[in-house]
Amino acid sequence: MKFLDDRSPIDNMPTQESVLDSITDPTKLPHHLLDNYKGSKQERRYKNLRLSEIDGACPREWVLGHLMDLSFWSSAPIANLWQMNMGSILHWYIQNDPAFFGDRLVGYWKCMACGYDRRFGVRPKEPCEKCKAHPRVTEYNEYMFRISAPFRVVGKIDLILRIAPRIYRFGEIKTCSKDVSNPEGAHVAQTVSYNYFSRYDNNLPIQIDRSTCYIFYFNKMFNFKGPTKVFPIKPTKILVNPLAAKARLITEGINSRTLPDPLTPCINVNFSKNSSRPKRCGIPQECKKYFEMGANKI
Repeated sequence: MKFLDDRSPIDNMPTQESVLDSITDPTKLPHHLLDNYKGSKQERRYKNLRLSEIDGACPREWVLGHLMDLSFWSSAPIANLWQMNMGSILHWYIQNDPAFFGDRLVGYWKCMACGYDRRFGVRPKEPCEKCKAHPRVTEYNEYMFRISAPFRVVGKIDLILRIAPRIYRFGEIKTCSKDVSNPEGAHVAQTVSYNYFSRYDNNLPIQIDRSTCYIFYFNKMFNFKGPTKVFPIKPTKILVNPLAAKARLITEGINSRTLPDPLTPCINVNFSKNSSRPKRCGIPQECKKYFEMGANKI
């Protein structure tokens, strides 16, 4: 048939059917029938500091990676990939089903039928102005900002919420599989960073009230009290100052081509990838090389 790919590698495996038919273990069949069961790999580069990762970011890694135009491969096994993809699906559903936020959610809206960027505002209830597609085909388009000064950072904000007339605040969506009594520190750092650094971007057509932002935890497990907990976050100086200092160290290091000092936990284990902190680094051997050279300028 026209749309069947006869060149598929599966068709060149004459024993595939007999192999599959001999497997009765339901935990082994996915390895043969799911293309992504080995997980995924993604090449990552050091451009602007991703604020979703600011809590655990190493300034030296980001400066060195950016100046040397280095990259690394980030791997996600199927167990992690499954959790992340479920979170992404729920994330989209929460943003695009009006049952959750209704007209409280404002932002950019895009028609997925023709690709037309419709407007900034509340959820459209009328057909697309360009192609007349049903409003259900229009999706929420998260506000993203990327700046190089005074900080080299990038962020993508889940929610812009109208709290009261002309009062707008940011919100962040997180999904979980257990009850949450307090927000995670990394999530607080991410949300506070969005709230703080986005003030240097002038592309939003509204003014954000930065006195409070919110973290929404949507629990995938059944709960009689409902699936959601919301934590209001006050971006105090105690929270903001260390994050701004880290972003400033990275930005100034890139601008002056000066390497920040390596982290003590990395020095203590000789930058071994088998150890906790270097394992989270994409370029530990390059970092070690410049440390052993005594170089602090590139």
